[in-house]
Amino acid sequence: MTKESLAKTDIVKVEDKKATKGFFKILGEVADAVRSWVGNIGPDLSSSRDVDSLVLKMNECLNPKGGEVSARKNTVSLGNLYLSLSEAGQIKFLQTLAEKFNPDKTKIDEEMKVYKKNQDSESSYKFEQDLIKVLESPRSKILKQFISLPEGLKFIVDMRSDVLKLKNQYKSLSPLENELKSILCTLVDVDLLDLHQITWDSPASLLEKLIKYEAVHKISSWGDLKNRLDSDHLCFAFFHYKIPNEPLIFVEVALMNEIADSIQHVLDESVPSSDPSSASTAIFYSISNTQTGLSGISLGNFLIKRVVEKLSQEFKSVKVYATLSPVPGFTKWLKNQDVALLGKLNIKQSGTEILESIKTNIECEKQSLLKLCAHYLLKVKSSGGGAYDPVAHFHLSNGASIKQINWMADTSEKGISQSAGIMVNYLYELPKIDNNHENYMINKAISHSKKVSAMLKE
Repeated sequence: MTKESLAKTDIVKVEDKKATKGFFKILGEVADAVRSWVGNIGPDLSSSRDVDSLVLKMNECLNPKGGEVSARKNTVSLGNLYLSLSEAGQIKFLQTLAEKFNPDKTKIDEEMKVYKKNQDSESSYKFEQDLIKVLESPRSKILKQFISLPEGLKFIVDMRSDVLKLKNQYKSLSPLENELKSILCTLVDVDLLDLHQITWDSPASLLEKLIKYEAVHKISSWGDLKNRLDSDHLCFAFFHYKIPNEPLIFVEVALMNEIADSIQHVLDESVPSSDPSSASTAIFYSISNTQTGLSGISLGNFLIKRVVEKLSQEFKSVKVYATLSPVPGFTKWLKNQDVALLGKLNIKQSGTEILESIKTNIECEKQSLLKLCAHYLLKVKSSGGGAYDPVAHFHLSNGASIKQINWMADTSEKGISQSAGIMVNYLYELPKIDNNHENYMINKAISHSKKVSAMLKE
């Protein structure tokens, strides 16, 4: 099916496919045995017999009867079991894994005593290794067995996504989530990722995923997507060799001759394409993580750095690297500011009153909102002392500075509701990135232009 024929249905909704097919394919001739193994346990894990059977199966993964082939079959069977369960059954599965497969505290105490007695001996390394072995939980060993399977990494990513949704409600899942994250941090190390450019000639299945995963500025049609992949609009993504058909994170870049102050202009399909070889400025206007299960694992900063490096090699005329970024926490913060607090900034309304008034005439609040946004970015801090806004924190921690704040830069419904239409340019000045990063991380100093400072005084 061509992209053009797909366009008839506008945006194709791509279902979130998990790794089930891959697991059944692995075993091939013994797939029936796997299905039989799964069928012995109810989909809701509602009875104590079901849970006991599950524990038995998990222990079979830890201590297989037979060699590597048997261990592999058990792991595939356990993965298929998880994927075949109902939502209630999956919760029970995760709770069982988290609660019944902890490290053995008695063995840890014993090994600690042995290690302390021998820590100064010539063979202390052996005792350290023995201690490390008992510190690793049985559940971690089970999880690591999935990684050798062709679809194993995707399975672990999806499982962590499930756990992240549940861990606030089910506190016992926290150790499981920590171990999943630790495993993924090792497996999704930036040195194991490949950077690829996605173009209009890429497979339709990959382009569908761009449409599905775009998290900043919704892709409204195939024409919109084609415009974003034109000669002066580029898209780059990180891929992992174990999930070859799934971008982990991607960034969209526009090559221009000035720093953009409006996303409407950047994405305007009626604007003729410009010659990318003569562009002076690269604008990073959207970065999207595609896998919820990789939340909290730093990929975006490395992606931007790799893309800057690639662009600097391919487009010698590009000297300026900047973003056009939303301020996603701004209106949420503003709603909670009362008249007394804003009065210190010479603003005589509460945050709620300002937000109500922009529904009828946003222009009348222009100066107040720009001033408030400057205050929000420069003065409002998180509990750790860094910028409160998550996007600001991301770019500042990467070594960028706040270049300018743009009025009515995003007039979409999302742009107005999240950021009051305001967008920010973060400037990546290559000679200053390291100093900015260090100053922000150590001193919590927010690098910004005089133009942004002046907004606080207006």
